[in-house]
Amino acid sequence: MNFSFSTPHKGACLVKLWASGRYGFSLPKKVEITGPDGVTATFLHHSRKVGSGSELTNRTLVRLAIAQYLAGAGGQGKEVEIDDAVAPFAGTLTQIRPFAPPPPPPRVRPSRIMPRSSAGAGRAEEAA
Repeated sequence: MNFSFSTPHKGACLVKLWASGRYGFSLPKKVEITGPDGVTATFLHHSRKVGSGSELTNRTLVRLAIAQYLAGAGGQGKEVEIDDAVAPFAGTLTQIRPFAPPPPPPRVRPSRIMPRSSAGAGRAEEAA
């Protein structure tokens, strides 16, 4: 998932969430934040919770990583663990979706109640 956010003192930044596994549910998850100067900060998330509890959502992880980034954590080449005790980023996140062509039009199939009759079958009944 790709996001962008803007702050008055940092400018426009790009966020990439790397989640492994099918549908992005597997851990660890990695959040990369690239600032306007091109410097990338990397944040990792490993679940430390034991037992049955709700996991943090991907968007929440991104907001926590942004809050840590704005506080000055993370630097070039360092990977920092996401701290879930930090207050999440409260600004607006804009999701960047890749361009995808429109889906093909739906196929129209004859219904079971009134199946399509062939033109030849109607004529054969008239001749009989």
